[in-house]
Amino acid sequence: MNTFILVQGARMRDVLVGAAFQAQDAAELMVSGVRYGVSRPLNGIKAQERMEEMASRGAAEREKAQRRAAATLDAAITAIATSAVVNKMVDAQVQRILRPLVRDILDDVLALLEKEPDRVQSLMRGQRDTMVDELVGRIRSGAAAGDDAVDRITTRVLRRDA
Repeated sequence: MNTFILVQGARMRDVLVGAAFQAQDAAELMVSGVRYGVSRPLNGIKAQERMEEMASRGAAEREKAQRRAAATLDAAITAIATSAVVNKMVDAQVQRILRPLVRDILDDVLALLEKEPDRVQSLMRGQRDTMVDELVGRIRSGAAAGDDAVDRITTRVLRRDA
């Protein structure tokens, strides 16, 4: 069974290489046909106009193919990034590197807290004060915006100019 799969895989590789060469031959024939067709006027359209039309279409098709390729690449990257294998690799690295690092840092912080509790407490008080100041600032700005809205509504209701 495995020998059949290997032979079939090698054969498939030959088929793909053959297909690539056939595509090259077809492209060469197309270029020859375009050169021949452009050299002859068709329905009163000059060769230069036909070349411009083909160039415009070629540019549009190239851009379309690039967008398709980009979308396909994005989908492939997303599929790889969200695959179970990648998740397992990331989890293994986190377990191997990050968890011991966090444990060591946490041990250092706890040791520092044990040795110098006043230093850490002052740091925490400073953080608390900063958070309180930020919250009060947000409340003030919200109240000011509310006052402005009430003033506008009152002015409209009473129909007087501010």
